[in-house]
Amino acid sequence: MKTTFALSTKGWVAVLLVAFALGAFAFSTGQFLAAMVAFCTAGIAAFDSTHIYLRRYKTWLSYGPIGLFVVCALFWPFAIIWYFVVRVRIARGTMPLRHDFKPTPNAT
Repeated sequence: MKTTFALSTKGWVAVLLVAFALGAFAFSTGQFLAAMVAFCTAGIAAFDSTHIYLRRYKTWLSYGPIGLFVVCALFWPFAIIWYFVVRVRIARGTMPLRHDFKPTPNAT
């Protein structure tokens, strides 16, 4: 098991652009706590999405971890709430799989 979290150059660029956008929002409005909460919860959702294999399910949040991070950070209250709704549906087993991941019957 890898002990380090590897992130591509495109991933780092996306994270830095989101940090810059949230920083600009914080400086212009004075709401530093909201920007920090949006950044941190988006990071938690992105990290968690790799463990529940979110890309297998039919939802508009079926991105990779970096795409999910960007969406959750920029559309913070709505995307995070929807992410946790989807996560509960996955845990219950009621979230439908995407067509790419449906099991195919065995040929005999």
